[in-house]
Amino acid sequence: MNLVEAFRIAWSAMLTHKLRALLTMLGIIIGVGAVVGMLAIGEGYSRWIDAEFNKMGIGILYVAPQVDSEDEQETLSPRLTAADAEALMQAGRAPEVEFIALELNRSGVIHAGGDRFIFGIKGVSASYFAVGDQELGGGRYFTDDEERSSARVAIIGRAVAETLFGSVEGAVGRRINVNSTSFEVIGVSVTRQSQLSGAVGRFGDLSEQVFIPYRTARERLFRNSVSQDVDVSTLTVSVRNPQAMDEAIRQVTTVLREEHRLTYQANDFRVTNPAQLASQFRAITVGFSAFLGTIGGISLLVGGIGIMNIMLVSVAQRTKEIGLRKAVGARRHDIMLQFLIEALVLCLAGGLIGIGLGYLLSFGGTVVLYNLSQDPSLRASVSLFSVILATSISMAVGLFFGLFPAIRASRLDPIRALRSE
Repeated sequence: MNLVEAFRIAWSAMLTHKLRALLTMLGIIIGVGAVVGMLAIGEGYSRWIDAEFNKMGIGILYVAPQVDSEDEQETLSPRLTAADAEALMQAGRAPEVEFIALELNRSGVIHAGGDRFIFGIKGVSASYFAVGDQELGGGRYFTDDEERSSARVAIIGRAVAETLFGSVEGAVGRRINVNSTSFEVIGVSVTRQSQLSGAVGRFGDLSEQVFIPYRTARERLFRNSVSQDVDVSTLTVSVRNPQAMDEAIRQVTTVLREEHRLTYQANDFRVTNPAQLASQFRAITVGFSAFLGTIGGISLLVGGIGIMNIMLVSVAQRTKEIGLRKAVGARRHDIMLQFLIEALVLCLAGGLIGIGLGYLLSFGGTVVLYNLSQDPSLRASVSLFSVILATSISMAVGLFFGLFPAIRASRLDPIRALRSE
């Protein structure tokens, strides 16, 4: 018996008992669908995590004034200042540091001659706009000279522009009042903040922020709300070589401890590496996908047992047919091949339907993820690897669980088989 004929007979046998075949394949369909769907959701989520952390900038560290200790008896107070940034930039002290952006976060009352609104205010150095995926909808960024001279210029977020002026296009060149101080709007930021910014302690919608020079914020607007120990909210540190991130963290930590005169005490600042957080998020995603994949594997196991059961029933029902085939010259391996291929056809058919179910699950997962995040870039992605994996698993299940019934059928005595009823 050639393979084509064996597949034809197996297909005909499956079509003859459609409902039985469908019920037999149900475990395979659910298992393969779960594997494909969960891998698709996990892959899509992993890509989204990478993209979101990339928005924060590659090779970036964040330093915040926060006591880095879980000891409740620790008496240190948080400390971080602009002078610390100057120390880090001194030649030879932290060679892996390329540049540092300062950030002072507050909120204020803002208006443009009409109603007053409360928005976030970020006092930032000019280098802040070199970090991450920054995008202007119009105008320009302020310069180092404007930052050093405490210029009264501002870059406003999209939501601020639309609230005050009705549109992004009409905002550049206009004037706004921030806590009763007049500023010229020189640009509109349309940068979308990473939804994982909260993981590094950076909260607030960027579209609802007003960006002004750091020195303007510290010396003009918020001089009464900063202290000798804390006059920055965050230092964003750009590393020269992203591969040397651990060394950069060591250098930054060493310099700041020296500046703060810390010996045995814990750090009174915290250094956060977004790349490390991204790895942790991916590990959680992989673990979750593995858990759901295990559930799919159990369904495949149950489906395989069902296929073995139905193949044993088929052998019992077709005993006389097997005897007749042997009587006219069929060899043992012909009989075994026929039943193996029948089991394989059942599993492959179930696997193909399961792949279709996996696509439906991935589509449903995309809808759920979008409703949770409101981010169109967060979508499940069915990969060629998951399709090949699911097909291979379904074939392996068919061969493994079809082997025993096939061997049993091939070992039937032809005379006894012909006498059976």
